Amino acid sequence: MLAYLFLHWLAGAVAGSVFQIRTLVLLLGIVLLESAAAAFVYGGSVALWALANLFALQVGYLVGIYARSILEQAGQLLSRARPRELP
Repeated sequence: MLAYLFLHWLAGAVAGSVFQIRTLVLLLGIVLLESAAAAFVYGGSVALWALANLFALQVGYLVGIYARSILEQAGQLLSRARPRELP
């Protein structure tokens, strides 16, 4: 179960460094369904790991955002293109 926790953290870090918040919401939905299925199949003992996976995904997303901002400030990455608002 610890390997799954690391994989969810890694997926969150990649999503945070590349994608926007909508991707995190989609990933949270997928992990929630995955956790519910695991709890149904393996019983209530997996429920704590399911919550830990959700938490690891969110923490990984924040780490990815932070890593991207550090690399942008250091000049290693170009900042994301932001569309201009029309008047």
